[in-house]
Amino acid sequence: MKQTQKGFTLIELMIVVAIIGILAAVAIPAYSDYTRKARFSEVVSLTGSFKTAVELCVSEQGFQTGDAITACGNGSNGVPGTPAATANLASLSVSDAGAITATATTQAGLDTFIITPAVVTGGITWTQSGSCQTSGFCR
Repeated sequence: MKQTQKGFTLIELMIVVAIIGILAAVAIPAYSDYTRKARFSEVVSLTGSFKTAVELCVSEQGFQTGDAITACGNGSNGVPGTPAATANLASLSVSDAGAITATATTQAGLDTFIITPAVVTGGITWTQSGSCQTSGFCR
């Protein structure tokens, strides 16, 4: 009589467990990095309204190409005051020169995002810096 196999052998089960373990070892670090990048994107997006306010301040003050920006800090000339911290944003400040510095919380990577304005012909250019560039969280 012919005997039919029922179920899996021990070696087959061990191979499946090993494959799942390898996939988990690769996926979990990638997922946590992705999560931190997503949290840091909130920090970057919260600077948007302050960036617009600084641009309006520069425009309304009549700064010309090459002029040093002044009086465009938190709470002056239409620039909003310092916002409250959030789950991902530890602090956000705007200097009188219009430079915006946003710092993330521990959950979002503790990185800083700094954008600095300069008046040029036809508008304003923004220079980006901060520790988020070295960690790859901002471009």
